[in-house]
Amino acid sequence: MNRDFWLSRWNENQIGFHHQGVNPSLTQFWSDVAVSAMKTLVPLCGKSEDLRWLAERGHDVVGVELSLIAAKAFGAEQGMIFTETHEPPFTVLRGPRITYYVGDFFDFTREKEGVFPLFYDRAALIALPPEMRPEYAQHLTSLMEPGGEGLLVSLEYDPSQMHGPPFTVPQGEVHRLFSAFDCRKLLEFDCLEDEPRFKARGLTSLKEVVYHLIGK
Repeated sequence: MNRDFWLSRWNENQIGFHHQGVNPSLTQFWSDVAVSAMKTLVPLCGKSEDLRWLAERGHDVVGVELSLIAAKAFGAEQGMIFTETHEPPFTVLRGPRITYYVGDFFDFTREKEGVFPLFYDRAALIALPPEMRPEYAQHLTSLMEPGGEGLLVSLEYDPSQMHGPPFTVPQGEVHRLFSAFDCRKLLEFDCLEDEPRFKARGLTSLKEVVYHLIGK
């Protein structure tokens, strides 16, 4: 996976990975993660409606997204007016309680927004192949304040049946990647019937697994 792959998907509107509506696991478990409204990092956020849901609950949401098309589509679909500035290496869109940094997540450092008490990852980890995931987890960890917490949504399936993205990330790998956190599994369920496109690609089983990560 590289920048050009994801940019071309957005440029060509091949965004089957985008989910309409707010993720049910977010609405069910976010209160376990966030005891109060705080600044929340959402890496590789696309145009997810989850950003609006978090902002409506008082969080100052910072999304990092590679595609400017995705960020502007979010604003248009949510009826949100953004102020756009160029802050190399990012284009930054700022609106009420939501800020988009458009660029490479690995270029997003503490100098931009400080550290975060909360993060939410529904589509970032599973978008990355195995060789990129350790760097991603390390970089995400570096952006969190001590004791910071997050909600992580992952997928598990037989990789011999389908090649990602989205990629399977087994529970053991989640624990290894996020060794700086106490990883508590909140939910595991079979979601294949809700994902017919993956069934069509050959999957016979698909599990969504939700974790609460708590900084040690």
